[in-house]
Amino acid sequence: MKEIIFLLIISAGAATCSRSQMPVDLTEAQTTVVEYTASDELFPNPERGFYKYSDCQLGSGSSLSEATLKQYRERSITLLFRYFYIKNFRNTPLSAQALAAFDSDMAIIRRGGAKCIVRFAYSSAANEPDAPLASIVQHIDQLKPLLEKNADVIAVVQAGFIGAWGEWYYSSNGLNNAGARHQVLTRLLDALPTSRMIQVRTPAYKQEFCQRNTPLTQDEAFSGQPVARIAHHNDCFLASATDYGTYVNVESDKNYLNRECLFVPIGGETCPPDGIEPATGLKAYDEMKRLRFSFLNEDYYQGVNNLWNAGGYMDKIKKEMGYRFVLITGEYTVDVAPGGMITARIILKNAGFASPYNERKVELILTHATTGERYMAPIDEDPRRWTPNVERTVEITAGLPPDMPVGQYILSLNLPDAAESLYDNADYSIRLANTDVWDEATGYNTLYDAINIDAANQSTPYTGTLFFSSSRQNTTNNDNHK
Repeated sequence: MKEIIFLLIISAGAATCSRSQMPVDLTEAQTTVVEYTASDELFPNPERGFYKYSDCQLGSGSSLSEATLKQYRERSITLLFRYFYIKNFRNTPLSAQALAAFDSDMAIIRRGGAKCIVRFAYSSAANEPDAPLASIVQHIDQLKPLLEKNADVIAVVQAGFIGAWGEWYYSSNGLNNAGARHQVLTRLLDALPTSRMIQVRTPAYKQEFCQRNTPLTQDEAFSGQPVARIAHHNDCFLASATDYGTYVNVESDKNYLNRECLFVPIGGETCPPDGIEPATGLKAYDEMKRLRFSFLNEDYYQGVNNLWNAGGYMDKIKKEMGYRFVLITGEYTVDVAPGGMITARIILKNAGFASPYNERKVELILTHATTGERYMAPIDEDPRRWTPNVERTVEITAGLPPDMPVGQYILSLNLPDAAESLYDNADYSIRLANTDVWDEATGYNTLYDAINIDAANQSTPYTGTLFFSSSRQNTTNNDNHK
């Protein structure tokens, strides 16, 4: 298989003891090549991995705890699945208390450094009623301002509302039909910001809504259009020949998901097996890799999940579910003068099953080793397109401000959340899978220990438009994160 390879261009100096460096002659500047050491460690990263399950009767108190979410993080869990049951409102509007409870839960999740997979439902059993379509539409409209307000900590929303567990099947109100599904999904797409996706229970539901059975294309991906925002969840993963009806044509549907889930998330949970042997670790690993799983329920069904420890597959699944970016090498200029040109070349590999599915920034950071002053240059890259098994080359050249203070600088790669509210929160930044690169205080990944910026250095004057800036927004290139 091919590896994802990225080339970035910027400057730096010495490396730490965990990296080896070699001088490399270039025509314009002396550079250093650094070889990074991959880490086998399991650590938390946003919006991926095993999630913890929780539920509540909306408006009847909350069991969420900031301390518990932080304890999950210590176990490398950053995702919470949250069932918001609204059984008391099947025929009435949501109360102000219920709406406030949802908002409060989102605030707790934010303080706990987590993100939430959200689903609303009226029923938790096949023989329980759901709600009339008019109530569903009204409730989605009521929730819209809160979904918009809290989109920063919503990883993804699952379509929900219709039928038992919101899985769009058992419906006491006759809503298991194309017309009702279309109305609910249309309303949800409108209620959420275009930056957020909605997962549906089967591939057929998306195909029905979009009136096509061809997968999402690279050009359509992340466009904000409905076809780019509808994703997938499988709540009976490897539980039967068709995963309890998830698939209509098994191989065709899996091939469809293999291509679709390059650009949209898939996740779910296992179930008690029906008609087949419980999935082994190897089978689960291969299937999750094929379908590009980003997350899975840790709590259900443990009778299957517990089998994956055999042969060491549980650790492999935990590490590779979703994305896992690994630095391989970097090439950097050593010395530069204020006003000069900085270049960097970095090679990385995505060793995970999938890619990030929500927008994320990519930045190079220079931090003065003495004063701590920081300078940032945005990189015109989209990590959502850093897919497994594909090589990619990125090259960047940026200039230093003419008045940049001299001294030794640390060069870092920053992959922060795109939301302004989370930008400075290290819990929401991506950590690279290498030894001795992660700074848990800032959320930066250190590329080099020191860059020598000195007026006495001979360096090529920069005449371009992309400069390192001491502010978060680069004044000449501030739209680099589409």
